[in-house]
Amino acid sequence: MRTFTFVLLILALVVACESSREEVVSPAVRTLLWDFQNAYERSQYTRALALLDSAVLYAPQYARLHYLRGDVLSTLYRFDEADASFARVQEIDPRYPSAAYRRGNNAFFVGQTRQALGHYYREQKVVGRPADVSAVWAQIGRTYARLGVADSARTAYEKAIAADGTNDQVWEWLAELSEDAGQLDSALRRIQEAIKLDPDRPSYQYLAGALQYRMGDFDSALVHLEAVIAAEPWHPGAHYNLGRSLMALGRTEEAAVHLAATDRLQALQADIVLAKFAARQNPQGQSEWSVLGMLYEEAGQFEEARHAHRIARQLQVSN
Repeated sequence: MRTFTFVLLILALVVACESSREEVVSPAVRTLLWDFQNAYERSQYTRALALLDSAVLYAPQYARLHYLRGDVLSTLYRFDEADASFARVQEIDPRYPSAAYRRGNNAFFVGQTRQALGHYYREQKVVGRPADVSAVWAQIGRTYARLGVADSARTAYEKAIAADGTNDQVWEWLAELSEDAGQLDSALRRIQEAIKLDPDRPSYQYLAGALQYRMGDFDSALVHLEAVIAAEPWHPGAHYNLGRSLMALGRTEEAAVHLAATDRLQALQADIVLAKFAARQNPQGQSEWSVLGMLYEEAGQFEEARHAHRIARQLQVSN
C-alpha cells in the first residue's frame, strides 16, 4: 500500500513540476524524483535523502521536496532536521497541508508536548476534509491527555468523532480516558466501538481484554487477549492479563506459562525503549540502530528489526 501511494506521489510531483516554473521542470529534477521513489521503496533512506537534497538544489522553492525530506528525516529519527524541513515548507506555503501536523507529531514523540499542541492548532486552520479534521482533533485530545487536562482532551475527542465517526483511533483514546477516570463500563463500551471499526487491531483487543479482566469477565477477556498474543507474541501486558484470567478460571498450568513470560518480555520491552531513546539521541550512530534491530529481533518484532538493521547498514556504508 505504501509503495502504491509513493508511486502516485511521485507522479503528482512530476506533473506539478511540469506545470511550474522552468527551473522545476528540468529533466534533472524529474530524474532525481524517480530515483528517490526507487530508493525509498527499497528502504534506502540515506540514498533517498541525498537524492532529495540534490533535487532541492534545482528547485529550492518547491515545498513538496522539503516535505518529503522531512518525512525521510523523521523515519531516521533526525527530528530537529525534520522539523526544519517542515518549517521550510510552511515558509514557502503557510497553508501547506500536514506540515504543521507532522511537526506536531514529531514534537509529541520527543516529549515537547506544548509545542506539539501549538502545531496541531495551526494545522486546524488549514485542514478541510472531515477525516483530516478528525485526525487533528484526535491528536489535540491525545496531547491534552498527556498534559493531564482530561476535560479538554474529552472535548477534542468528541470534536474528532463529530467530524468523522469512523475514526476508530479516537474511540480507543476515549476509552483510555474513561479507564483513567475509573469508569470501566464506559471505557469498555468505547473500545468496543473501536473494535467494530477495526476488529483486528491488537491494541483495541488488548484494552478490551484488560478491562474485562478487571471487571471479572474472565471468559470474555480470554478471547481478546489470546487474539493479541497471536498477533503480537511479545506483548507483556497481554501475557500478564491472560495469565491472571486463566488463574482465576482455575487453569493454573496454562496461567503459569504466560505469567513466566511476562517478566522476560517486560525486561525486553524496557531495553527496546532505551535503545529507541539511544537511536533518537544519536540518529546517525550505526551501533545504536544495530542494537535496536537485535532487540526487536529477540522480541519477534521482525518488521521493526528489518527496518532498524537497514538503517544501520546504510549508516555503515555512508560512514
